[in-house]
Amino acid sequence: MKKWVIMVIGVAFASTVYFGLKNTTSSSGGDEVLPLGTAQRGDLVIDVLEGGNIQALKFLEFRNEVKLSAGVKILDIIDEGYMVTEEDVENGKILVRLDESNLEEDIVDHDVAFQQTEATYAEAKQNIEIEESEALSEIKTERQALRFSLLDFQKFVGLDAAESILKKLKLPFNNETLERYEEEATALIVKSFDSERLAESAIKQEGMNPFELEAESSLASNVNFDSFLENEMLGDGEAEQTIRRMVDEALVAASQLSVVEESVEGAKRLHERDFITKQTLENELVSLDKAKLALQRSETELELFRDYEFPKEAEKMLSRYEEQLMELIRTKRESMARMSQIYARFRSARRRYELELKKRQNLEEQIASCTIRAEIPGLVAYGGAEENYYTSRYYEGISQGATLKTGQPIITIPDMSDLGVEVNIHESHIKKIVLGQRAYITAESVPDQTLVGKVAKVAVLPDSNASRYNPSLKVYPATVEIEGTHEFLKPGMSAKVEIIVEELIDVIYVPVQAVFVENQEHFVFLKTSSGCERHLVEAGSHNNEFIEVISGLDEGDEVLLNMPEDYEPAELEVASSSRPSIESKESIKPVQVFAKTSDPDDA
Repeated sequence: MKKWVIMVIGVAFASTVYFGLKNTTSSSGGDEVLPLGTAQRGDLVIDVLEGGNIQALKFLEFRNEVKLSAGVKILDIIDEGYMVTEEDVENGKILVRLDESNLEEDIVDHDVAFQQTEATYAEAKQNIEIEESEALSEIKTERQALRFSLLDFQKFVGLDAAESILKKLKLPFNNETLERYEEEATALIVKSFDSERLAESAIKQEGMNPFELEAESSLASNVNFDSFLENEMLGDGEAEQTIRRMVDEALVAASQLSVVEESVEGAKRLHERDFITKQTLENELVSLDKAKLALQRSETELELFRDYEFPKEAEKMLSRYEEQLMELIRTKRESMARMSQIYARFRSARRRYELELKKRQNLEEQIASCTIRAEIPGLVAYGGAEENYYTSRYYEGISQGATLKTGQPIITIPDMSDLGVEVNIHESHIKKIVLGQRAYITAESVPDQTLVGKVAKVAVLPDSNASRYNPSLKVYPATVEIEGTHEFLKPGMSAKVEIIVEELIDVIYVPVQAVFVENQEHFVFLKTSSGCERHLVEAGSHNNEFIEVISGLDEGDEVLLNMPEDYEPAELEVASSSRPSIESKESIKPVQVFAKTSDPDDA
């Protein structure tokens, strides 16, 4: 590196001496002579030179974490530049202490409200267990009533008849089918309480149908129970036993009637022979009437039971069973709705409790952050590691008694073993910069020490802060990492960074002032025996002082560093457009595009 630096310095010095001699000679002759430059052959280093500040690439930064609108005051702070030692870290040395009195008052106020929130949360949690217990008891009662209604129906019409009827109606007919029915119904109920599905269905429904007083007919009313009597399909149920009892009573009444009739016939014969009185005969006739009435009553009761009482009781028991099925589902639905409300209140109370608990923890963390202790050894620096003018100007300076804003950097302890330079690359050079390029760093406080580094980071977008007050300024932040450890370097030092873009070997180059451009053509004013002439060249890469000439010049050719005053530029070639044409040649001025802040590739 030193070799090419010495070479560049030597070339620059030789050029200065040469131009000075030329000017002196010309002045002594009395004629005005423009300064000249000589086309040279050699190695040319293409670089980008920028200034920046040395920063620690790794650091421990402490910020104000207290969230108070009025800010928080610094009670005590360690002196800037203090070197934190390993012993300080082990002893937990206090570096900064902030005023925590306002936070302590907030915690006291919060505890009062938090106790009420905690009680509400505990109550909501207990209500879940209570309501769940009550709901389960209600469901258990309804489930038992359902089983009893099924047993009553089976008892009345007989097990086989009951199963046949219930199967035709597609209703549960035993305990197994009852359990399956309840499971399916419960699944439908749970699905119906899906909040997302309810929300979607509510959006789709434009209106609700009004409640109708006319209820649907019961399934039991569609059953023809008479057919079970006609076909003798009843089992050994209560109805069958009742019919048998009534039939037996009718048979007994008929037998008694026969006996009474024979007794009356005998009494009549005895009365004709005057063996018994007329009163005795009349008594026998009364007994006959009673026997006939008893037989008629028995037969009528049997007919009434068969035609009316049996179907009525059977339908009533079946309807009761059907109603119990629906009552069980209603009870479960009501319990689910009630539990949904209980769960909603519980979730609300729990959310409130969690928020208040988190707020309490946050207050405790803020109080803990009011005392900053040493965590790593290093040099104490006030403010943030990446502060600049546009951010630091909104903060009050760090000192004892100063008021800090939330998030404001307080102190930074940099890692002195990993330093770099933060530079801003002008937009004219940004496309030349890539990661890993070699760079040479010189600290202004130690100009005789040249350090080696590399490009470690380049921003994708320009710095918005830099263009806030100068919109035309576009710079891209970049980081150049310094290799090795150097005790004389300190964060915040100003430094110059030379980023090596390209190293050209054995090329022809001239000073950048010697190359001009017109109509996208590069040219020089080549010195001839008769004066000078406009001469086209093919330009290549350049740095701040020299530009490569790929073709058009030979080593030793002399070129003018300024444009002759009598030179008339060619008319500017403008593509056809709606804009007015340029008629005046005086409006066309030569453009020197290879200034220090421009890029010939963009010319």
